[in-house]
Amino acid sequence: MKKIYITLGVLLLATFAMAYLYFSNLNTENSANDLSLNAVAKNSGIVFSFENDKSFYEILSGQDLLQNVLGETKSKQLKNLRDNLISLPSIFNAIDGQKVYIGILPVADSINFIIGTQLKSGNEPAKLLSHLNSKKIKSKKTGEVYELTFSDSTTIFFANKEKLVLISNSPSALVPLLTAQSSEDQDFAKYIKANTRLSKNTLANLYIDFNKTPALLKNVLSNNINGELNLFKDQHAYAALSYSFGKEKLLFNGNTTVEDPKNYFSLFSNLPEQQLTIDNIMPEKTANYAIYAIADYKLWQDELNKWMLANQQEEKVKQNIDAINQKYRVDLRQIFSRYFKNQLATFQLNSGEKFGAIALSNGEKLGQFLLDLSGEYAPEIKIFKDPNIPFAFFGEPFKKFERPFYTIIDNYMVMANNASSIQVFLNSYKANKLLVNDEDYIGFGDQLSSAATMVFYVNHKNSNDIFGRNLKMPYYKQYQSKTGFKSYHAFCYQLSGDHGKFLSNLLLYKKPTKIIIQDTTNKNQ
Repeated sequence: MKKIYITLGVLLLATFAMAYLYFSNLNTENSANDLSLNAVAKNSGIVFSFENDKSFYEILSGQDLLQNVLGETKSKQLKNLRDNLISLPSIFNAIDGQKVYIGILPVADSINFIIGTQLKSGNEPAKLLSHLNSKKIKSKKTGEVYELTFSDSTTIFFANKEKLVLISNSPSALVPLLTAQSSEDQDFAKYIKANTRLSKNTLANLYIDFNKTPALLKNVLSNNINGELNLFKDQHAYAALSYSFGKEKLLFNGNTTVEDPKNYFSLFSNLPEQQLTIDNIMPEKTANYAIYAIADYKLWQDELNKWMLANQQEEKVKQNIDAINQKYRVDLRQIFSRYFKNQLATFQLNSGEKFGAIALSNGEKLGQFLLDLSGEYAPEIKIFKDPNIPFAFFGEPFKKFERPFYTIIDNYMVMANNASSIQVFLNSYKANKLLVNDEDYIGFGDQLSSAATMVFYVNHKNSNDIFGRNLKMPYYKQYQSKTGFKSYHAFCYQLSGDHGKFLSNLLLYKKPTKIIIQDTTNKNQ
């Protein structure tokens, strides 16, 4: 019996020893991973991650993912980096299986990339540096940064700090990371680490820090962030998405977390998804839209009031609605609560005209209640006599429609700041010239669920003129380029409320190439 206890004791000690060694090595590997993650995430608004594995590159070669996003010049730099440096057996083996992070960040007046990874245990930096000079690569060292020039004169920059390896198209992106404490635990890096555990079996992952997107947009836009892009301002939010391979689309699935109660989107994070139908009224020339689904308006109105309070708007709105109610002897709170159905939207046409829309349970009844509050511009077009009514009951998306013209048709209220815009909408709607009849839009809709809580959509063709006015020329060329986004029909960010966060789909849809089969039958025979 004593021998059995001794044997069990030895086995138990061996188990503890093996567990200790395993978790010690795991912590060492995680610590190394943390170095590259913290370095890349420090200034990047977007981080793309994958394991350095040959199979990944083979799969990715079937899709022009990075070229579409980064542009031809930066993609060429990455291709040369892989073909002339990373593909070298001695270098590839030093980082084989290691986590690679690619960050997109603003530097000066442009958008740049930074790549971070780490050497495997047993690989020394000195050996890695010895491979930088070859027949295909010329290197020049300035301070701690190496400038690598390939045979076609393409240049990238390389830096190394202990086990950390950093590469960028801009030396100024690397220098601060070599002097800073790269092990610091930032919020974005923490978020990525927390969500990496949930996505270990995916091909690649995409992480977005919406706190940093304004800095990225500033370098892309020719003017200030405004209009529809206001949704990217002051967004304390993050997204963790997994890449799903497909030749006709870029699709990422995952979740989005909004961490600021002042954020309008936080009002929807607990709301269930619904079948979206309000896009049925949008004209065929719609350039972009945002749709919000609200299953129970009375419950949601309580949350809207809390949001108004957090943003110091509640008292002002209350006073305004109380004054209108007293003036016209109505109860607007009861009216909108009773006749709002379940969806609202904002959309913009290719001309730049902007609209708001609300789905109604009984448009005719609502129209009757609003008669005294409205002035008649034309038989089908009216205007609110008093300001900020739509904002008071639906919040941020309708802030731009202070005293709008509106029409009510087929249980939808559609509003705009100009009567001519309402007439444009009515002409399209009555002629059945609608987005939902477009063949490409139908194909796009087949790629995603028709149910969601919020959806943000951009149509490539219809947005050409809008982006032409708002993007800096290099980025507008990329938007129109065949090696950029020209072949893509639409972009969509779809969110479904899920107990305080959002289940998310991010889609760039490329319409399939039609294969024309020629009739080789000789009709004369």
